[in-house]
Amino acid sequence: MLIRRLVLSPEVPWERQRSRMAAALMTTHIPRSVTRRRTDIAGVPAEVLSCNDGRDTATLVHLHGGGFAVGSPLLARAWSAALCKRLGITVILPDYRLAPEHPFPAARQDATAVIDHVLGTRPSARVAVSGDSAGANLVLGDAVARAEATTDLPAAMVLLSPWLDLTDDRLGDPDLVARDPMMSPEWLAACATAYAPGRWSDPEVSPLLGPLGGLPPLLVQGGSDDVLAPDAARLVAALGDAGDVTYSVAAGLWHDFSLQIGTLAAADDALDVTIEHLTVHLALDAR
Repeated sequence: MLIRRLVLSPEVPWERQRSRMAAALMTTHIPRSVTRRRTDIAGVPAEVLSCNDGRDTATLVHLHGGGFAVGSPLLARAWSAALCKRLGITVILPDYRLAPEHPFPAARQDATAVIDHVLGTRPSARVAVSGDSAGANLVLGDAVARAEATTDLPAAMVLLSPWLDLTDDRLGDPDLVARDPMMSPEWLAACATAYAPGRWSDPEVSPLLGPLGGLPPLLVQGGSDDVLAPDAARLVAALGDAGDVTYSVAAGLWHDFSLQIGTLAAADDALDVTIEHLTVHLALDAR
């Protein structure tokens, strides 16, 4: 894919990666029934999607991917708008600080501030959190910290193509690397260095390396040809029978495929699985 060569490449400066990704996503459309606005939540810039018909059944906070160094709410706008339309939920997309200008723990702090605000203004039974790729790392890390502190947790969680262990040598599976059309181990290593140099084994940076108990009902989605697929499998195995977890793997598909709503049938199918998960655990009615 061109995105691997022209955007997600360690040979391309971070600012150019960001601008090229934004340009590629600027044509993203949202349904006319959904309103988009920019605001600040707990001091963090954010994009908020809501229904024009006044429905506000629940709130979902979604953390975008991009290796902690690129990306923006644009990445998950189409996916979020589809959930907003189908479920009547409000979706908050924090535009958290990026590395290397703002290394760990800046992104975690921003994620926690927004989730704190939402949980402080809405019953936890009507709050869900989700994230894709690096955003899934931030979501899981925040949930683990809340579980350990025995504070309020969201009612449901969704992780898409999660990147959960920055210590893992992605070159260790050459066959998987060859099958992945989007992500390269070299780019992931550059992102890890930019985000948390010298701290990869810290469970706050790599939540797969720490305790995982007490999590909300969890849906994990990914593609079998994603170089990060082992992280999802390891998380599900680590939770075992102790957690309420659903694992959905699409054969032959790549990193973050589930965000390609309206252009990829498998993404639309994956969205239906997400809708079912949120409908059950937030007690909603899907349309």
